[in-house]
Amino acid sequence: MSERSKRDGRRRLGAGARAAILDRIAEVDAPARESGTAARRAAPAPETDPATRALRAAVLGDDVTLLPQIHDLWGSLRRIPVDEAILEANLVITASRRDPAHAAFDLLRTRLLQALDEHGWKRVAITSPTRGCGKTFTAANLAIALSRYENRRTVLLDFDMRAPALADVLGVSAPGPISDWIRGTASSGTHLQRVGQNLLGIGGLAVGLNDRAETYPAELLQDPKAAAVLDQMQEELSPDAVLFDLPPALNHDDVTAFRARYDCVLMVVGGGRNSAEQIREAVRRIGEDKPILGMILNRAEEDPASGAA
Repeated sequence: MSERSKRDGRRRLGAGARAAILDRIAEVDAPARESGTAARRAAPAPETDPATRALRAAVLGDDVTLLPQIHDLWGSLRRIPVDEAILEANLVITASRRDPAHAAFDLLRTRLLQALDEHGWKRVAITSPTRGCGKTFTAANLAIALSRYENRRTVLLDFDMRAPALADVLGVSAPGPISDWIRGTASSGTHLQRVGQNLLGIGGLAVGLNDRAETYPAELLQDPKAAAVLDQMQEELSPDAVLFDLPPALNHDDVTAFRARYDCVLMVVGGGRNSAEQIREAVRRIGEDKPILGMILNRAEEDPASGAA
């Protein structure tokens, strides 16, 4: 190791590795030459891009020039306040954790993360056969349970654009239409928000909320622009899990139209509300090749006339 390397404590590249990288840089920098018998035309050397110049500087040991850095948008997202009373009133039981039922969501989050890590998945669709099964209740509670893991990032998106409800559940007013973000007319930094500092231990959670019903949600979800926006969001935020609160599978074709954009499914089934045939049909519409990570039985002891989607 050279005296310079000893001083700054860094391990330098071996001679062979440095030579190989410099050869590659030379190929990138070399001016184009015409082949065959055509006369060579003098041309100015092409100007290298900043990344190539920075790479050359790093290989040659220039301590002043730094490699380009990728901006992490997560820390720049706008913060939303956490109101414990609103969350409690809306049955977000994983917030205060006073209701013993929160333990079921802790177990669900652990099993979910194990499955995502095992298969390399990120995107989870949360749906139900019909309305009134508690899918939004499940999505909100699961997202907050996930957010308590240190060094994990969760994104929760309200993609039930026919009947958006997550903003009300979380107590956020006027979040704007999520359809603008999906169409690419609003950026992730403009529309997405992070949960602010709080005493409940809710940490790494960003949300994409909605306050306007969309007339043609299935067409929007199937549009290639939606795929590009989601891919860009993952690059900008690097989430460990993305939860989509989707419409019921049997009510419309939104879940089917969007199936290429998610990796797996959590199906929320209403106890005493959904028949076995409805559950089978919902799974069939999603597609047997799309993994169902779990069937969550909800509201088994609840009055069928009460509750939300």
